[in-house]
Amino acid sequence: MTTTMTADMTLVHAATTAASQPSTLLWLIPFLPLFGFLINGLSGKKLRNTKVVDFIALGSVGVAFLLTLYHFIQLVGLPADGRSIHQSLWTWFDVGGARVLGGLSTYKIEWAYKFDALSGAMALLVTGAGFLIHLFSTGYMAEERNDGRYYRFMAYLNLFVFSMLNLVLGANIMMMFLGWEGVGLCSYLLIGFYFDKEYAAIAGKKAFVTNRIGDFGFMIGFFLIFMVFGSLDYDTLMGSVREISSLKSITLFGITHAPTWWFNLIGCCLFVGAAGKSAQIPLYVWLPDAMAGPTPVSALIHAATMVTSGLYMITRLNFIYVQAPVALAVVLFVGALTAFVAASMGLAQYDIKKVLAYSTVSQLGFMFMGLGAGAFAAGMFHVFTHAAFKACLFLGSGSVIMACHHEQDMRNMGGLRKYMPWTFLSMGLATLAIAGIFPFSGFFSKDEILWKVFEGWYHHGAYDGPTLNLVAWILGMLGAFMTAFYMTRLMIMTFYGEYRGAGHDPHHLTVPSEAHHGADDHGHGHDDHGHGHDDHSQHGHAAPAAHGHGEPSHGPTEVPWNMWLPVFVFALFAVILGFLNLPLSLETLGKVFGNDHFSRWIEPLLYQVTAPEHGHHSAPFIEYALMGWATLIWAPGAILLAVWIYGLDPSWSKAKAFVTRFPKVFEWVNAKYYVDEFYEWALIGPLKRFSAQLWSFDTWVVDGMVNGAARTTLVWATLMNWLDEHVVDGAVDLAEFIVQETSGVFRGLQSGRVQHYAFVMFLGFLVFAVVKFFV
Repeated sequence: MTTTMTADMTLVHAATTAASQPSTLLWLIPFLPLFGFLINGLSGKKLRNTKVVDFIALGSVGVAFLLTLYHFIQLVGLPADGRSIHQSLWTWFDVGGARVLGGLSTYKIEWAYKFDALSGAMALLVTGAGFLIHLFSTGYMAEERNDGRYYRFMAYLNLFVFSMLNLVLGANIMMMFLGWEGVGLCSYLLIGFYFDKEYAAIAGKKAFVTNRIGDFGFMIGFFLIFMVFGSLDYDTLMGSVREISSLKSITLFGITHAPTWWFNLIGCCLFVGAAGKSAQIPLYVWLPDAMAGPTPVSALIHAATMVTSGLYMITRLNFIYVQAPVALAVVLFVGALTAFVAASMGLAQYDIKKVLAYSTVSQLGFMFMGLGAGAFAAGMFHVFTHAAFKACLFLGSGSVIMACHHEQDMRNMGGLRKYMPWTFLSMGLATLAIAGIFPFSGFFSKDEILWKVFEGWYHHGAYDGPTLNLVAWILGMLGAFMTAFYMTRLMIMTFYGEYRGAGHDPHHLTVPSEAHHGADDHGHGHDDHGHGHDDHSQHGHAAPAAHGHGEPSHGPTEVPWNMWLPVFVFALFAVILGFLNLPLSLETLGKVFGNDHFSRWIEPLLYQVTAPEHGHHSAPFIEYALMGWATLIWAPGAILLAVWIYGLDPSWSKAKAFVTRFPKVFEWVNAKYYVDEFYEWALIGPLKRFSAQLWSFDTWVVDGMVNGAARTTLVWATLMNWLDEHVVDGAVDLAEFIVQETSGVFRGLQSGRVQHYAFVMFLGFLVFAVVKFFV
């Protein structure tokens, strides 16, 4: 390997950001949940009262949230270009002597934390949402309190919060990678929490293996960053990027290219990791199956925090992507395609959690669209609004599942608004938010992304921007329409009409639970795929479900306060969060609430090729036109279409007619385009067969050679043993026998008498004389 450079540069780069403020308490934010994990994990099983487990789990995350809030308030008081608080605990390891671009590195990786505008906001999200979901879990996991699994679940949640806080607060990429792998481990543990059930164990392994594929790309990316920059510290990297990008060429591993080429390669490698962790095509397949875990896991990991890791990573390393146009284009295209495809998959799902799972994949696609369009602030703002309304929806679905006696099929629900008013209100607000209705938060975040993507093609009225932006915008608009449709469908099927779970089903919409979904998320499992029922059952024509499988006869009721309160709090945030980043075009609202608070907040962390402009700019007419179209026609049109199909017609005859007329369309969408089956046929199956061949080769050839050598050695040893016993020992025994038999004769000759010896001598002399005479 050779590393050369075409211009003089020093290996140690100075960051351009203002001095960071030291802190002595910052380390407690991630370590308090770690302490909670250790205490509950090591002693929770011995505690007779699970309330102690609650106190430790909630207390550790709650205090971490208060410390985060304390540091965030400190951050607000600092100047915009100096909003950074840091704490270095120890030197993790020394990589001195590594050959990088420019010479030998003397870099030491510190176990250090950095609390700035971006990481501080993410830490608030992780600890705040984490505390509410911990609180929800105290009610939702009530059954597990009695079977000894409860302490383990709460310990895993604490470990996840620790890992996620390391990911967002780490001061360098190595710390991020530590948290990155930690949340992957926790995801595996929590998805497979009911590991005694085969479906949960398979889902956990699927998530783990899929994320390992993405992590390989992530590792290649940050290895290349270290080779180019000689450092992994964020401040050093951002302070060096302008100098690196000014080089004429960079040579690594004998390959010479312009800096932009290397930035594109790094950006694409990092995005492979982001696609795995944040469930983008083609690595999204693990997230829908991850619904095998308990519902609080879905809310915390697969809606609010872990799946946003890839977005945080790209935004944190935005200075790489600004210099990598090809990588940004890849992010934009994959994000748009994922937003569209995943939204279409949600149209024909009946499992309430699966609908929200594909919705999550789609919304993550919108976020990547924003990043790919260079609108890092818009993409990250959607992270926070989405965390609010999707956590609300997931926790709300958990409340519904619990109230319906662990039922997850929406065809077996209905009419729940009369029984669960708080849950209905909360999920209704969150649905309006995700649909993009003004003035809910989703309107200000998702539609801002769509505008930024369109603006790249609009190009100040010239309409000569990249065609990819126009294609991405069209896919995004279609995805937004389908989002509003399937979320309204979810609300109608769940909360409107009459409750069908009690056997009152005049339109024959219910299906046997065992035939549709494999298991609820309390481990009451059956078969996980639901492909075994016939088409009529799939389309809603089955006979009413019999409730002979252990379900109480009474109807559903509202869940306790420790469950509906977190749901309602998330719903309130889904309503108000949008006002933290009002676009400049909404001048009237801006006079009251201010404009672009979030964008200005993280702006110092975004790499600027040119100086940002903050003057007043009149918004083009087309921005107002698209804004009005999206919130007054497009999203309401999708909502009204769902109401017309499912709400006004309690028999769902229009949906049934569509399925009857286009059975293949429904079949493909309901089967998620057979992507899992394609992966099984094209990748997993061949790899399994190839692995079987390798196993056979190992068994028959490698092991055969070893075993053959062993058997040959045994045969040879047996032969040698026979030769030793019968030939060698026989020869020795024969010599012994001969000596023993002849020794009597010779012993008789040794009498000790002189006369005998004289006589023998005479005989000898006589024999000698005779021989001499005749010869």
